[in-house]
Amino acid sequence: MVEVFPRCRSQEVPEDFEEVLRSGWSGVFDFLGQVGVGVIAGFEDLEISLLDDDEMARVHGEFLNDETTTDVITFAHGEILVGVEVAVRQAGEFGTRPDREVALYGIHGMLHLSGFDDGNPDEARKMVRKQEELLEAFFGDLFRSRRFF
Repeated sequence: MVEVFPRCRSQEVPEDFEEVLRSGWSGVFDFLGQVGVGVIAGFEDLEISLLDDDEMARVHGEFLNDETTTDVITFAHGEILVGVEVAVRQAGEFGTRPDREVALYGIHGMLHLSGFDDGNPDEARKMVRKQEELLEAFFGDLFRSRRFF
């Protein structure tokens, strides 16, 4: 089961979008858990928190010695932090939508827990392909028919 915790003070995340995230991310979580690769296979639950820039930068500094904000932070114990304000900015830069970016960041974190690594260009390309495949499979129809923010 995936629990979603909206803790972004600067950007309201609609309640119906929280439910969409919980449902879509739960599908991805179950799928990756069944594949049985990485630490994600041993988890019964996963926590995903939606944070603002200040909190993402604080955690990034505390745990990764980088005091800048970031899009996603993944902890091996089954916690993923998603930067909502980063999603809004990057959606503008990439010509996508903030809600799509938020969903993508959660998937990205789950892929890290499944053993994917984006530390080199070849691995990063594999990870991007897989996250786009999972985004389409678990969120695609919804994002074609609806916009959350």
